[in-house]
Amino acid sequence: MCLPVVTRLYKARTGGRRSSGLGPGYRSAVSPPSVPSALVSRGRGAGQAALGRVGESVVGRYWMRLREIEFADRSVALAAKGFVSLFPLLLVVVAITPHGVRVGLMESLSSRFGLSGQAERLVLQAVNSADGIRSSTGVLGVTLTFVFAASFTTALQRIYLRSWRRPPRGSLSDKPRSLVWLSGFVAFLLILGVTARTLTGPPGTVAALLVGLLGSTLGWWWTAHALLRGHVRWRPLLPTAVVSGLGGCLFSVAASVWMPYVMDNNVAKFGLFGVSLSFVTWFTGFAFLLVAAAALSPCLAEGDDVLGRWLRGPAGDTLTPDAPASLASPAATPQIPAPGA
Repeated sequence: MCLPVVTRLYKARTGGRRSSGLGPGYRSAVSPPSVPSALVSRGRGAGQAALGRVGESVVGRYWMRLREIEFADRSVALAAKGFVSLFPLLLVVVAITPHGVRVGLMESLSSRFGLSGQAERLVLQAVNSADGIRSSTGVLGVTLTFVFAASFTTALQRIYLRSWRRPPRGSLSDKPRSLVWLSGFVAFLLILGVTARTLTGPPGTVAALLVGLLGSTLGWWWTAHALLRGHVRWRPLLPTAVVSGLGGCLFSVAASVWMPYVMDNNVAKFGLFGVSLSFVTWFTGFAFLLVAAAALSPCLAEGDDVLGRWLRGPAGDTLTPDAPASLASPAATPQIPAPGA
């Protein structure tokens, strides 16, 4: 009986507003007016057009190509292969070379890896045991070392093939290319060792730098062409060669600054194991450089600017006539999701 009276009193006090459970004096916030759908659609279209322009630029194409080849994972995998496969090959090469060439080769490698102080002494101790390595390494051991080192070449070839969207093929057919590349790599090291040993003083240093820069640029140019099975013309591969060669020299110069600190710090903490950690750091940085250089050439060759047309050459194509068709490219431009999606 009293309920209608209480209800009328409550409505009179609250002004007829329905209770929200937060007290009699609470007033709910007024929701903002909804944005017109036409304005949302116009903004979404403008944003999509901006993304399209960025995706068509050199920077956009380059970034999408790096994401496509999974550059971070590929770089770390390439660095691991380089450390566990090329390092034993370096020790064997140093062990089987004559003493004079060995000294020059170690000087060249020390400058490239930035070795100094206690770290350099530890590495030299390992090299000074070359007689023991030579006596325990026969023809079969050298052959197995080359075969095992071919895994680095295989990982590098996958990066070039994915960067150029080339179809994969059986790995056995590419093994001879890997062995030829390793032979060229060893020959380049021996040339550096002979140059550093023959030419001394400032002229020898300048000559070694020039030989290293020119030889590495030409070597990486030949590397890209050989590992791509000769299906890509020489001219489009020139940016990869220049970035790999010049970038490798600059990386070596920079390593002479930061590598001694990293090496001494790791050796002080972990002993000889710290040398391995430091070399892993060096190989990781160099692997990122190689992957970035591999993805650069196809992005530049795809452009409609003067550089892209020059890289494609008079034929207007980056591939040789007998090369199989490239793989389909993924969607290059990311899509802005619709509201509420």
